[in-house]
Amino acid sequence: MAVLIECLVNTAVKLPLGIACVDDLLGGGLETGSFTQVYGEAAAGKTTLGLIAAVATLRKGGSVLFINAEASSPIERLEQIAEAEFSSLSDSIRILMPKSFEEQGVLLEDADLIIQKNTYLVVIDTLTRLYRISLEDKRTNYEAHRELNRQTGMLKGLARNLDVSVLVLNQVRSVMGGEQNEIEPVARNIMDYWADITLRVSLGQKLGERIIERVDDGGHFRPCHLFLAARGFQARPAE
Repeated sequence: MAVLIECLVNTAVKLPLGIACVDDLLGGGLETGSFTQVYGEAAAGKTTLGLIAAVATLRKGGSVLFINAEASSPIERLEQIAEAEFSSLSDSIRILMPKSFEEQGVLLEDADLIIQKNTYLVVIDTLTRLYRISLEDKRTNYEAHRELNRQTGMLKGLARNLDVSVLVLNQVRSVMGGEQNEIEPVARNIMDYWADITLRVSLGQKLGERIIERVDDGGHFRPCHLFLAARGFQARPAE
């Protein structure tokens, strides 16, 4: 595999995803030492984007830690995007699957011990799924909210202390008092505090179309229009 490219003056490394318009939104790619949030409704393509980032990192010689808090395994989709069997990738990507919100917290506490040598990317898909499952009543909701803030802070610390890029995928909820179908990331106040960059993925009007936009930049970047495909995203719809 090739050597990782574009080291910056402060030793940060850019990890291009290989999708020009998305890399433009990211200022050239995901950056080590930073925390990027991607949110969107179900089936919008968040996992696909996370796996594209993982595969791009593997192809540049880096290792990846992928924390899968979803109910289904990402391996089949990973193999599609990488066009390779998982057995040929498993030495460089470690996939962990916490079963509860508490287990997710313990895993993040030990992440610095789990991360392999030469790891440049940590993906968690999705950070808030097990959090939402754990919500029961006002008291436990407050405790879970504090725990989510703790876990998110640990991820930010992981990015800074180990100089890795942390890519957090997040669910959405309806905006209270907002317009019909208006959504925002789950635990927005926490995510806004910790995230360096926030991208939103949404469904387009055309079949398979997905719109990726940067929402923390004041509208300086044009939205990216892509189409879901077997290998991830492509610029045009499949014929």
